[in-house]
Amino acid sequence: MKTTGNQKIFKSLAAILILNPVEVIITIALFLLSVLTYHKILQPSLLGDNMMAAPVVFAIPYILNRLFRKNSLTRIIYYLSALILIPLFLVNLKEWIFSPAYGATIVITLLAIAAFPKGADNNSIASGNSMADNKFLTDSFVNVAARIAASFAISVLTFLIAMAILFSTSELFEFSHEMVNNCAYWTMSIFIILFTPMLFLYASHESEDNQLSAQITKIRNIICTPVVNYILTPALIIFTAIIYLYILKIAVTFTLPNGTLSVIVTAYVIAGILIKALTGITEKEKFSTFYKYLYPLFIIPLILFWVGAFQRVSEYGFTDARLYLFVSGAILTISTLLLMFHKTNKYLYLCFIAIVLLSIFTFIPPISAKSIGEKSQRKELQMLEQKLNITPETILPKEGDENYDPALKADYERIQNIRGYLKEAL
Repeated sequence: MKTTGNQKIFKSLAAILILNPVEVIITIALFLLSVLTYHKILQPSLLGDNMMAAPVVFAIPYILNRLFRKNSLTRIIYYLSALILIPLFLVNLKEWIFSPAYGATIVITLLAIAAFPKGADNNSIASGNSMADNKFLTDSFVNVAARIAASFAISVLTFLIAMAILFSTSELFEFSHEMVNNCAYWTMSIFIILFTPMLFLYASHESEDNQLSAQITKIRNIICTPVVNYILTPALIIFTAIIYLYILKIAVTFTLPNGTLSVIVTAYVIAGILIKALTGITEKEKFSTFYKYLYPLFIIPLILFWVGAFQRVSEYGFTDARLYLFVSGAILTISTLLLMFHKTNKYLYLCFIAIVLLSIFTFIPPISAKSIGEKSQRKELQMLEQKLNITPETILPKEGDENYDPALKADYERIQNIRGYLKEAL
């Protein structure tokens, strides 16, 4: 008997519930959190920002589901990951969400998805074939990214169509603003919060009956090669030329690197590694000579990165953001050397190294970026206060006051900035 389209969809939805039970529970819980805070059953001021933790909260069981397969005793860890919902409903996560630690956690999550791809329990990762291993990891991660993008694109498009219908109807029939706002909220919650992750799980379920998954893979293959060869690679070559022109300027003028160079070099090296990884899954690689020398091209910019980073810290001390910049520099330096000289499972090693280093300075309180940044800035503040012979309670003079000294303007600004940083850290 032939299976109808609706039967195929229901069959796939049933498979999602069986294969991804915790992810489905997390999705429904996030939807409920949004509804409860919107209607002020839960305090929006206390828990409203917790929705921004949704990517991490959803990704944790998704990753564990890959690691701990069915019919395994360790799968209990996957089911226990549902407990992550407890702090989401009880603890105000605003301080963490609006800190660099949140960004680091997002990066760790993405690296974990790359390091533990679907199908990693086969022999692909342990094959010893460096090119095959790297291609497998890259292909798997790009598949996940493509399905996330497609899920959001379909959800947002459906949401916009629904909103167009809603606002057109409200104009014609003169619905109240409260009714329109409530309908708009429910439309957003259903299509963005509830529908998007379910659609992603459906798209990730690869089977003969899943047309969406097949279409996403087909579109990804069509788009990937021209984007990498004719957009990303030329942009990377131009970026390389700009950085080396700046290096030439430094050499000619005998000046120190710009303070923002460290951030620019970080973005450049990350972009270079990612784009080079994408060339492994393109149908035909262009600019192969450029990519042959790409990793050696990173060396001089990385040296300048460290010069600029050490100069910045020696002048202003560590903050949590500067410490993460240092950790990023260490990861990228190690990555460059590994990619130049190591021969086996390179991308997998890089993922593990980055996960470990970022986790150490994010989740271990005594040596976390936040803790080190606070200690460093307190020390800087004490030194400045001793220099100006003031106490922590001293109110700094403003420009125009009798006791304002223009020669100390930079010190006043630094003290003000440090006090503001420490106040936010509390």
